[in-house]
Amino acid sequence: MDPATKGTDPAVGGPPPAVLAAVRRLLGPLARVLIHFGITFPTLSGLLKTVYVEVAERDFALPGKPMTDSRVTLLTGVHRKDVSRMRAPGEAAADVAPVSPSLGAQVLGGWLALAEYRAPDGAPRPLPRAGEGSFETLVAGISKDIRPRALLDELLHAGLVRERADGLLELVVSAHLPRGDLDKTAYYFGRNLADHVAAAGANLTGAAPRHLERAMFHDGLSQASVETLRAEAERKGMELLVHLNALATELATRDARAGTGGHRFTTGLYLYDGPDDSGGTGS
Repeated sequence: MDPATKGTDPAVGGPPPAVLAAVRRLLGPLARVLIHFGITFPTLSGLLKTVYVEVAERDFALPGKPMTDSRVTLLTGVHRKDVSRMRAPGEAAADVAPVSPSLGAQVLGGWLALAEYRAPDGAPRPLPRAGEGSFETLVAGISKDIRPRALLDELLHAGLVRERADGLLELVVSAHLPRGDLDKTAYYFGRNLADHVAAAGANLTGAAPRHLERAMFHDGLSQASVETLRAEAERKGMELLVHLNALATELATRDARAGTGGHRFTTGLYLYDGPDDSGGTGS
C-alpha cells in the first residue's frame, strides 16, 4: 500500500530489518552486473539520487498538499540543495533506455498471436515473403516505417527466422530472444526486472489485490537433473506465454473497439540454477 495513502510518513521510524536483509540480498546480483559493465558506486549513487527524488515526488505526495523540497529530503535523505537542483525546470534526467520493444519483437509477437498467421493447431505457420497473409503484410500491419525486406534480413541474420527450400519463411523460436545485441538485451533486463520488483514490492507493502508472484525452489539436484528441469520449464513456460500472448491480442483488439483501453499487463517466466549455497547471488 502506498504510504502516502495511509497518512503515515515512511521516514518515521527505522526500516524493518527483514526488508533491509531482503534488499541486501537482491542487490548482490545487481552489483555483479554493475561492476561487469563498469558502473562504479559514484555513478550508481548519482543515478539513485535522481531516482529517489523522482519517485518521492511522483508517488509520495500528501493529498491536497504541494510536494516541497523539504519533504522530498525528509523522505529520501537526499540533501535539500541537490533536491532543489534536480527538481528545477529542465533538469530532469534524460531517459536513455528505449521506450518500447523493438519492431522485430512486435512482428514476432504478431506472428505468434494473430489468427491469420497461425496454423490450425495454433503454431505459427510458415509465411510467403509477399502476397496475402505474408511476412510483408504482417510487418505492414504493425508498422509502415520500415521495409519488410530490411527487417527480414535482420531476423534471418539473428537466426530467428529461416527460409525453407520451398521459399516459405519459418519462425525458428517462439519468442524474440535477442542475442548479441546489448541495447535490446538491456531493454528487457530493465523492463522485466522493473515489473517483477513492482509486483513483489506492491505485495510486500500490502497492496490489494495481490499480484501473482510465485517461484519454485529445489536443492540437492545434480547438473543432469537441473538440465531436465530447465528443458521442461522452457517448454511448458513458452506454451503458457504463447497462449497468453494470443489471448491478450484478442482482448486488446476488443478493448480498442470499445474504447476501454489504457491499462497494461505483464507476466513473465524465469529460471536460475547455481550451487546450493549461492544465496541467489549467482556466485
